[in-house]
Amino acid sequence: MVKNNIRKSLLKQGQLLSNEFITDKNQIIQTTAINKINISASKNNLLYFPFRNEVAIDLIKDELIKYSNNIYVPRVISKTKMKFNLLTDKDCIKKNKYGIKEIINEKFLDPSLFNTMFIPFVGVDASGYRLGYGGGYFDRALSDLSIYKSKPIVVGLGYDYQVLDSSFGEPHDIKYDIVITEKRILSFS
Repeated sequence: MVKNNIRKSLLKQGQLLSNEFITDKNQIIQTTAINKINISASKNNLLYFPFRNEVAIDLIKDELIKYSNNIYVPRVISKTKMKFNLLTDKDCIKKNKYGIKEIINEKFLDPSLFNTMFIPFVGVDASGYRLGYGGGYFDRALSDLSIYKSKPIVVGLGYDYQVLDSSFGEPHDIKYDIVITEKRILSFS
């Protein structure tokens, strides 16, 4: 119940953001991410199609393309399953039942093979645990990451108001290695 209240409050705050704020802060957040993450060496990358007021990823995408690195995006397969599709210019983009864009192809990558995963959030707690929209798709899809010797860097991109001082994370929640906002870089690894 606590997480639902936090989620509702943060989503309401997000609706109040001006277009000017979003445009300005998106540039700052993405530029910081490009400078902080070794994008040129990151061969397999998870990005996302921004939904609602999530941080844009256009600059990061362009930087990855510059180095001919692979870009994958989430795709909801069923009520409980998410996979990650290769993004190409030739694939069909459709909106899923939640209104989020997805690529429709069968070129999936196992989560253990990613170098960097950029994953949006509704909120982040003091320990780096992600609060999403409540469907648990990312949590289930990435639940086995901790067992791998070499795991991807999990990066959260969001606004500073979404980073909370309280702790609400649960063992099944994704934990970020790095969270980048317009004001700071937080490291949780």
